[in-house]
Amino acid sequence: MVNNTMRITGFASGLDTDTIIRDLMKAERAPLDKLFQKKEWMSWQRDAYRDVNLELSAFQKKVDKLRFTSDFNGYKATSSNTSNLLVSSSGKSIPGSYNVTVNSLAESARVVTSNAILNEQGKAVKSGDKILKTGETSSIEIETAKGKQTITITDQDTYASLASKIGSATNASGESLGLRASFDDTTSGFVISTKELGADQKISIKDVPSAGSINIAGVIGSGGDSRTNTNAGPSVNGVNGSITIDGKTIDNLTSNKVNIYGMDLTLLKKDSNPVTITVESDTDAIFNKIKDFVDSYNSMIDSLNSKVKTHRNREYQPLTEEQREGLSEKEAEKWDEKAKEGLLYNDSTIRDTLTALRGKMYNTVSGIPDGQLRLLSEIGIQSAYMSKDGKLEINEDKLKEAIANKPDEVAQLFTSEDGIATRIYNEVGSSIDKLNKKAGRPNTASSLDISTLGDSIKEITKQMSTWEDKLKMIENRYWKQFTAMEQAISKMNAQSSSIVGMLGQ
Repeated sequence: MVNNTMRITGFASGLDTDTIIRDLMKAERAPLDKLFQKKEWMSWQRDAYRDVNLELSAFQKKVDKLRFTSDFNGYKATSSNTSNLLVSSSGKSIPGSYNVTVNSLAESARVVTSNAILNEQGKAVKSGDKILKTGETSSIEIETAKGKQTITITDQDTYASLASKIGSATNASGESLGLRASFDDTTSGFVISTKELGADQKISIKDVPSAGSINIAGVIGSGGDSRTNTNAGPSVNGVNGSITIDGKTIDNLTSNKVNIYGMDLTLLKKDSNPVTITVESDTDAIFNKIKDFVDSYNSMIDSLNSKVKTHRNREYQPLTEEQREGLSEKEAEKWDEKAKEGLLYNDSTIRDTLTALRGKMYNTVSGIPDGQLRLLSEIGIQSAYMSKDGKLEINEDKLKEAIANKPDEVAQLFTSEDGIATRIYNEVGSSIDKLNKKAGRPNTASSLDISTLGDSIKEITKQMSTWEDKLKMIENRYWKQFTAMEQAISKMNAQSSSIVGMLGQ
């Protein structure tokens, strides 16, 4: 502790002043040490609550995978030729086999310059080359299903900048014409296409005649030299996709992704040979999701039960800095391990969470008609006989049978408004909110922590600061007292020596 008091050790008295004051200060520091230990315990508690928060959040993510009907897609679909057609099932898929022929793919309207564009020397141009000579201008009108725009080409434009202008073209309302455009150095030509597919899509490019203008639209379509090309600009349309499924032809497709009969089809390649799609029950996928949910629940229950049932060992208080210095690193680790036992013993928030979750698991799901699945036990999930910890056991055969024979009812048991997953998800969310208020969110900086424990820790920190100042004053007082004593003894010794000297004369 820093002070400005002159300190005189036991020069006159022969006392070990440093040791005496150090021992006296140990007693004086006892209240501060208790505050430190209280703060350390609260910090450990805060960390323990945040660990529980993380456990609950991880479990909530597992529950989230069972909250929606789409999570209970009890069917899987396969394609006999994945080069031509991909398929995935949904909850509305109907088991069976289907023959699908991909007659055509939906295509965008696309302009590809048919021959290389040439300069006056007859050489293929590059994207950075200027289109026009100094002083020349030209205009083209480009039109799609979304409207049209006139694009002006100046003597500063290159083939790349013209492609950029085409790609960003808009109609009179400022809406994009929906084009992609680029200039390819390898072929020395443009590639322009609509972003959308289908026969309704079109691209039309034509020159806007004016005195001294250069024919650019014809060059975009067929290449060659703009000064000799007299062709009209390109005009193209997109193509609809077409499939035949079990003899029924659908030929108005404007996308290569199609939903039909509860199946999502992705068309990849035109082929006159039909592809066989098979839709069949997939009980394993749903079973594994539910099993993962139960396993995660049991693991969390084990962890939380352990936390609230472990007693605190009051013989092991948090170590002060001085106490820690007196132990080896291994000894300190063992001490800390013992001292951290029972951080959440009998905690009301966690106990309430355990009780509430158990009730949510076992209670009948409301809103489901009589005669349908309304309890977890009806699909083979329940606690063991006389179980006190709330863990669940699965009768796998019974669960698989329910999934195979009553997939819709199993889905409803979990996903309805009062369903198992719905209410467990909400209950866990409520517990997480309570823990956030009590201990703050995980990884929250101390300076930003406004939780109940966070405020308590800040208050203790202030009290410790006050005590530190008080201890400095107490230590300075001791030094003043001992210094005064040493000065008095020294003065007395000097007087004694003087008297002895006088008597000796």
